[in-house]
Amino acid sequence: MNNPAFTSFFASLEDLGRTLVKAARYAVGAIATMSWPTLLLSAVGLALLLTIVPLVLTLFVLFMVIKLVHGYMSDRATRGPATPCTPVKPEGE
Repeated sequence: MNNPAFTSFFASLEDLGRTLVKAARYAVGAIATMSWPTLLLSAVGLALLLTIVPLVLTLFVLFMVIKLVHGYMSDRATRGPATPCTPVKPEGE
């Protein structure tokens, strides 16, 4: 018994595999034709990209959380307890 959903999923995986292999072959060919200085610069650039971007994102989230927590705590300390609402009377009364 053939399941059409499984067959379609398997066909999509095969297509994905072929695409990844094609991209890997293209990348290997591009790397093979690079000169040594270009290869060095691309390796250093890729290393910086892979280390700096996650660090920047992590620090941004960390500082944003610290800012929000500090803002919540300092507003509570300066405002004091909540006061009851007093309605405003119209001018004619």
